[in-house]
Amino acid sequence: MNIKCDNAGNCFLYSILAGMNVVKSDHHKCRPSQYRAYKHMLNMNGIPSPVPSSQIAKFENQNPEISVNVLYMDNREIIPIRTSKFCQKCKYHVNLLMLTNDKKFHYTYVQSLSRLFADRTSHRHKTYICPYC
Repeated sequence: MNIKCDNAGNCFLYSILAGMNVVKSDHHKCRPSQYRAYKHMLNMNGIPSPVPSSQIAKFENQNPEISVNVLYMDNREIIPIRTSKFCQKCKYHVNLLMLTNDKKFHYTYVQSLSRLFADRTSHRHKTYICPYC
């Protein structure tokens, strides 16, 4: 899910909130206005925005109920660039896809790893992807 980011560079914050499923309605789930009321739920003290991947460990320490994996797309290959140590221990686990353009980057929330990797198989049903590999 690509949440349209505002000028403040809150794509990481909104993608995490989407992964926590704070917005219950599917209506306009990709609009940042749906998530602004929930920003207080996350401790972002001392973390710059946009959030570089090097700061995600600090984010996890400040928000112990959330673990974050980051995937990266390079030449149509999806590569895990960050795997959380806390995946099995947290209430919320969020997979993000980092998109880059020159020196800019943008996070999107991955709702389903099966759908993200669907073009790699001719199988037409749900596949089970290990989020840690």
